[in-house]
Amino acid sequence: MDLWLVRHGEAVPKSVDPARPLSTDGIRSLSAAASALSGKIGRLDLVATSGKLRARQTAEIFCAAAGYPAGGIEETKALSPDATPEMFLAFIEEQGGRENILCVGHLPSIALIASALLSAGDPLRLVFGAGSVCGIRLDTIRRGAGKLLFFQ
Repeated sequence: MDLWLVRHGEAVPKSVDPARPLSTDGIRSLSAAASALSGKIGRLDLVATSGKLRARQTAEIFCAAAGYPAGGIEETKALSPDATPEMFLAFIEEQGGRENILCVGHLPSIALIASALLSAGDPLRLVFGAGSVCGIRLDTIRRGAGKLLFFQ
């Protein structure tokens, strides 16, 4: 299974809009990144996101670039800002047969999930800026079983 872990793009401040949609710059940079990565990511079997607007908008941009139907985006608490790696692993285990999954989440959880998949020992310090993408190959779903494919 190939997992593509994405931190949502740059959002407007809460003081401007409490729902924190993507900013104009966030949309622009995500569109360019999604277009550039669509060939590397390939055909997606599932796109999952947290329930927050900025994550859903990020997922929709990647869906458009990959030809995945935006109506097929699945929301899960396993990608919320306070999700644990164990919550995410349980979610992924439920996805039997799906081989190429894009997941859009938030800090700190998305970095903790990537770290848990790539290291069974000490946590890795991965810096997920807005719109960062981390590709991980999993032959088995467990902590430390991942192989880093891509990080930007």
